[in-house]
Amino acid sequence: MVVKVSGGSAGSCGGLVNYLEKQERGQWFSQERDGMRANEVTPTIDGNKRNLGRDDEKFYQIIIGPSKEELKHIGDDPAKLRDYTRDVMNEYARNFGKGIEGKDLVWFAKIEKERTHTHQDRAVQTGEEWKGKKKEGEQTHVHVIVSRTENLSQFKAQQQAGQMERKHPLKLSPATNHRATEKGAVKGGFDRTNFIRASERQFDQKFSYERKPTETFEYSRNQQHGTQAERVAEKLAVIRAESHRQEQERAAQRQAAEQRAAEQQKAKEQGQNQQQRTKGEEKTQEPQQRPQQTPPDVARPQQQRQQEPPEIKRRGPRL
Repeated sequence: MVVKVSGGSAGSCGGLVNYLEKQERGQWFSQERDGMRANEVTPTIDGNKRNLGRDDEKFYQIIIGPSKEELKHIGDDPAKLRDYTRDVMNEYARNFGKGIEGKDLVWFAKIEKERTHTHQDRAVQTGEEWKGKKKEGEQTHVHVIVSRTENLSQFKAQQQAGQMERKHPLKLSPATNHRATEKGAVKGGFDRTNFIRASERQFDQKFSYERKPTETFEYSRNQQHGTQAERVAEKLAVIRAESHRQEQERAAQRQAAEQRAAEQQKAKEQGQNQQQRTKGEEKTQEPQQRPQQTPPDVARPQQQRQQEPPEIKRRGPRL
């Protein structure tokens, strides 16, 4: 997960808004709304400023770039990305340490599906690719434009209702050198490291994502800024952890295979036992007795037998 806060501008955000319209017009979203148009974004951001000098930055840009594995995990679902972006902006607000949330900010975001190579890409610097060429693979990411000043309309409404003790709206700069603190003349501040960690943790918890050690912000930061000994030690730790994880997976697969084999053997034995019981029942079953045949004379009705004339016994001639 890449969460990057870049410097803003002292002028209008109109140029950036028009640039982000290049892939698809409209489809902006905010903390509470979806499907917004560009003509709502520019005047709202430009008009949300107070007590800022001419050269002061009026807005900042945040880029949220999920990895290919993370996009695959959520099915590259725009609705889930919008929901996650709102969580990130809540983390952004809380990270200033001033007791505010995403609803206290003025921000608009847009999802883009494509990226092009820039002069900062190493492939362009080495001549392998050229500037402006579309990058291959999944490139879905989110651009967020956030005002430096807290939501003025909400601030004024709370003042009029007697719910706001502060006299002036907050000026929120993620570029401040102060970290979140309760000591000294400056209260609060902004800690980018904590913001990125919290955003990464939010994704894992929200979508039940099992992040590999090499996907973590800590690993990436140490590989870029750590000493050689620290980089080597972390790589070895990752290798050991990955080896342990793979061994656990193999053990689980073996256990599952043994369990399936045992269940199949049990089912086979039960089937054989059932067949034996069936055969035994067939053998022990008594054969059906044939109906006893009655002699023809007995079978005739008694009345019929009585009506027949008695047999005359013949005698021989008298001498």
